[in-house]
Amino acid sequence: MTHSHVSRRGRTAATLAPRGFALPVAIFAIVVIGALVTGTFFASTEEYRIGRNQQLQTRAMAAAEYAQNRAMIKGAAGSGWTTAITGLAQGAVDSSISYTLPNNTSAKVRVTGLGNSLYLLTAQGTAGTLVNSQASRRTSMLISMLSPKVNMLGALTTRGSTKIGGSSFINGNDTTQYSGWNCPTPGTYPKMPALTLNDTTNISTSGCGSYSCLSGSPKVKIDVTAADTNTYFDYGNGLKWPDLVGMASKTVSGGPTGITTTGGVCNTSSIGNWGDPNRASPAGACESYFPIIYAPGDLQVTGGVGQGILLVAGNLKVTGGFKWYGPVIVRKDLDTSGTGGHFNGGVMAANVNLDQNSVLGNAVITYSTCVLTEVMKNIGEPRPIAQRPWAELF
Repeated sequence: MTHSHVSRRGRTAATLAPRGFALPVAIFAIVVIGALVTGTFFASTEEYRIGRNQQLQTRAMAAAEYAQNRAMIKGAAGSGWTTAITGLAQGAVDSSISYTLPNNTSAKVRVTGLGNSLYLLTAQGTAGTLVNSQASRRTSMLISMLSPKVNMLGALTTRGSTKIGGSSFINGNDTTQYSGWNCPTPGTYPKMPALTLNDTTNISTSGCGSYSCLSGSPKVKIDVTAADTNTYFDYGNGLKWPDLVGMASKTVSGGPTGITTTGGVCNTSSIGNWGDPNRASPAGACESYFPIIYAPGDLQVTGGVGQGILLVAGNLKVTGGFKWYGPVIVRKDLDTSGTGGHFNGGVMAANVNLDQNSVLGNAVITYSTCVLTEVMKNIGEPRPIAQRPWAELF
């Protein structure tokens, strides 16, 4: 009886022992699984956050790079490069340009004038929102203004036979004031020759005795560089005639047909719109439009107005009171007659075939540093400097 009783108690203890061990094991397993789940959740959350942050950083950098490249393209104030930015004094800052991009992305641009046509352009891109997560990246770039430098030696520069007279007038005094052109007070710039060429024997006159139709200091200047084709076709900064032709805003075979606008905005696509130099009040929509006009052959112009740079690969014949503000460069012969043309800035007639340049009728050629400076300021294009222009700030 005693043996049987002990056996039953032993079996009971043996039976109860596994039941007491299973509960801690189950609890431990639950804890381990919970830890694994928590760890996995934490790791996936961190991976998500890292991925999201990397995505925001990438978007912010893309916005900054977009802004710095877009800001170098000429455009309206606040959206692109303007003459106000070009005219920044050394140390002056322009912060007007900003862009709103898709997916809560934006960019702001800051341009600082460094002097000598150099600028520091800083762009900061931002992606995301403060409520969730936000990233910012900033880049900078050194910009130089690429502008052609036309080597005007006088109001009229030529290397061939030149006939002057009639009621024409060539003025190199550089004192003419142009309303609305921000010209300096008279006498700021030195006087220029009226006519510069390499040989006075090339001059013939008709009703212009003693060069009475010329005014300048001197009236006629002999300069050997007037015979050098580089004077006419080399514009500094590595720019030559083909480069300037490549920069042309439009290629034409006829003269201007009128200033046109669309919805109050200057219609620069119109082949006959050559800009508005009249500076009316209120200001016209095309006053800030300074095109480079290129004629690949002979060009005859009768009336109309324009501003910028006029390039003529052939002969240029002008009648009907055509008015132009800016440099005129003619590869062959310049011929004015009748009412003639009114050129403000300066004219260069390379006369590569050594034909006769004829300035007759009521033609007027006036040298103007004011007009040339304003035109070149607007013609110039911002470009990154040649070596290592770009830097990532953060």
